[in-house]
Amino acid sequence: MADSETYDIVIIGLGAHGSSTLWHLSRTGKKIAGIDRFRPPHQRGSSHGESRIIRQAYHENPLYVPLVRASYPIWKELGQIAGKPLYKKTGGLFLGKKDSTVVSGARLSADTHNIPYDYLDATTIRNRFSAFRPGDDTVGVLEHEAGILFPEAAIATFLHTAAANGAQVNTDEQVMAIFPSKEAIELTTTKRKYRTAKLIVTAGAWLNTLFPELNLPLSIRRQPLFWFRDRAATGSPDRSITTTRSPAPVEAPIFLWEYEKGQMFYGIPDLGDCLKLGWHHDGRIISPDELSQNVEKEEIAAMQQTATQYLAIDPIFQKSCVCMYTTTPDEDFIIDLHPDHPNIVIASPCSGHGFKFSAIIGRLLTDLALDRPTGFDLAPFSIRRKALVDARAIKGAKA
Repeated sequence: MADSETYDIVIIGLGAHGSSTLWHLSRTGKKIAGIDRFRPPHQRGSSHGESRIIRQAYHENPLYVPLVRASYPIWKELGQIAGKPLYKKTGGLFLGKKDSTVVSGARLSADTHNIPYDYLDATTIRNRFSAFRPGDDTVGVLEHEAGILFPEAAIATFLHTAAANGAQVNTDEQVMAIFPSKEAIELTTTKRKYRTAKLIVTAGAWLNTLFPELNLPLSIRRQPLFWFRDRAATGSPDRSITTTRSPAPVEAPIFLWEYEKGQMFYGIPDLGDCLKLGWHHDGRIISPDELSQNVEKEEIAAMQQTATQYLAIDPIFQKSCVCMYTTTPDEDFIIDLHPDHPNIVIASPCSGHGFKFSAIIGRLLTDLALDRPTGFDLAPFSIRRKALVDARAIKGAKA
């Protein structure tokens, strides 16, 4: 290999957060490079599938609301750069029993942060959205600013614009070794060597592979995604969730439904390529290099059954893909400095709900790398927080 290439900052992993960070950093005048073992946007990680949900009435925890709110103007700016919207407002309907995590959590976030919403009983849901089949004990939180993001287009725009700003984008290149020191960090990849003052790692499911000494208690779950058309939808006057192909995107809410305690599925309405459905969490555990795009007939049948039970459609399977959720024990993010090497910034994983934040997280990682204040309390995302420390201790005891 040739002598090391020297940079101010290098980023490992150019998925949602890495590509966003490269774009933010490319506007600082620093000499930067991004590395990815594949060629993003790709189907080998957690940032694909044509669409993602963005929502503010955040059932997971109100602490995420300021972050997601700060991401909206960045998504709109990126759409202007791309020459096409990368965020589509649809509204979001969050369904379940009154005391379900989705409903009670969405209301808590909305009330805490003054987010406008409508609280709907089952009869109102049926009347306003006749494609849903809620039981009498089902209620819904309708948030007006929720909508859809387009991940592949967003990542491509981040990377293209970063490169145009002077950033080095190196793909199909795997990091083989990291040698940190106080003065600089040296990297060896399958193609070259790097020397950098700061390193940002947004490698998702491969975080423990790069830093095995951290022994982070992460689970990597396979998450199949499905697209269906409605056999009876063509020509129907009810287009609240129709899968009829049309010249313009259908105005309909995204939804997240906790149909049994702890069991959730979500839907993204037809944008010209059928209704997209998926389960939220509960995929089987895999290693990241085992990810395959093959979906089993039994999985398709299970989602068809769920759709038939809860949605007023006759679902005809069209296609599928598979992504990964890399999840912490408390399902919160990691955004922190390496415990032993403060010149290494870590921002992985995001536990299956991170794409919507990538626009703002790229700015946060830029601030951390440049030793600037972020304007947000990142303590809940510490790599040293109790939930991770306790889970790591349990993991070590079982080893």
